[in-house]
Amino acid sequence: MLLGLQYIHRGWRMTTQETFLPSSLPFDVKAEEGRTNHASVQDKAFQSSLRVSIIAFISLFLFIVVTAGPSFGAAARSPEEIWKELERLSQVEREKKLMEGAKSEGEMIWYTNSGLENATRYIQAFKKIYPFINAQVWRSKTRQVIQRVIAEANAGRHIVDVVKPSTDLLPALLERNLIGRYETPTRAIYPAHAKSTYFTNMNYAFRVFAFNPRKVARKEAPKTWDELLQPRWKGEILFDESSLEEVVALLAAWGREKTVSYFTRLSQQQLLIRVGRDTTTQMMMAGEAPLAVTTYAYNNESLRATNAPVDWVAEDLIPALMYPLTLARNAPHPYSAALFYDFLLSEQGQQLIAKEGRVVAHPRVDPIYPRMKELQGLLGTSRVQLNTVEQNHKLYKDGLQILDEIVLKRKSASL
Repeated sequence: MLLGLQYIHRGWRMTTQETFLPSSLPFDVKAEEGRTNHASVQDKAFQSSLRVSIIAFISLFLFIVVTAGPSFGAAARSPEEIWKELERLSQVEREKKLMEGAKSEGEMIWYTNSGLENATRYIQAFKKIYPFINAQVWRSKTRQVIQRVIAEANAGRHIVDVVKPSTDLLPALLERNLIGRYETPTRAIYPAHAKSTYFTNMNYAFRVFAFNPRKVARKEAPKTWDELLQPRWKGEILFDESSLEEVVALLAAWGREKTVSYFTRLSQQQLLIRVGRDTTTQMMMAGEAPLAVTTYAYNNESLRATNAPVDWVAEDLIPALMYPLTLARNAPHPYSAALFYDFLLSEQGQQLIAKEGRVVAHPRVDPIYPRMKELQGLLGTSRVQLNTVEQNHKLYKDGLQILDEIVLKRKSASL
């Protein structure tokens, strides 16, 4: 259409130029009148063609608006404006709007630190409900997830829709204004500590002391942080290098001076530093060391159910992590992103997560293991130090410095 207008415009310019003759040529009145009449006819033809072109262009524009539906509006509005508008709708109208928008988008991408097998299972369950959405997942360690979101934003590339990091690194995204505000009725039932303006907690992870029952009797296993300092455990403790949450938990409870003093003494126990919590647990079961003090309770219980040589103790101060589910502020598929977010927080989505042995945030979904139910009952007590976003924002740098320089003996890193 635009090319047609340009062609007509060029034709009109040529006609106009022909009506101006060089002054050196004889002036022929009749010939000039003929040329003038000819130009007038061409001007009228141009005006008629222009009117037709404008009408056709307006018709095409209206056709795009009508047929594009929600996706056309989404291009003009930010994701946060779209999500805010949903708050004013009834449940039925809201669901209809989300479905229409998601069908026009047809895809969604999730960046997560969840295990790939688990994340894939969530995606497949979501697709069964919404087969018209090509939902995809990219999984990595939390730090890599955060770095990728930031790098893409700095490059002006808006790719990700939904992000699940951890509370210790979420502030890096909040400070850069990369997380959107989304209020959904799905999370109304969630307790206050499990949600904020920018995220909703998917599940908790309790860090506990694990031991090999073939090497250590339960009554002899350490039950407090101070007991790890006993001479008998020197060179006998497996420790995951990414145990920042443990350091932050003790910082919050003890303060900097006591925490620095404690980890200085703990580092003198010749810790067996390894990479990965699953790795430390597997090595403990294989007999490399009798203790692994930075393990997940749900993983230990899952292994115990298969008669693996592992048991665990809920120590005197238990670090508990929250896993915040967030929406990218510039999500390219805001309707599909909202549907996936709601799905993971629904009873159905939370039951998928609970089947892994985890303690989820939905109050109507119980853990599958009785001992995990006991840990759930400790939430809100002094035994559990909940790893909140606010706590991490305040203590992250100090915690990282203590972990890196005192425990791992390396120069402190930053995001």
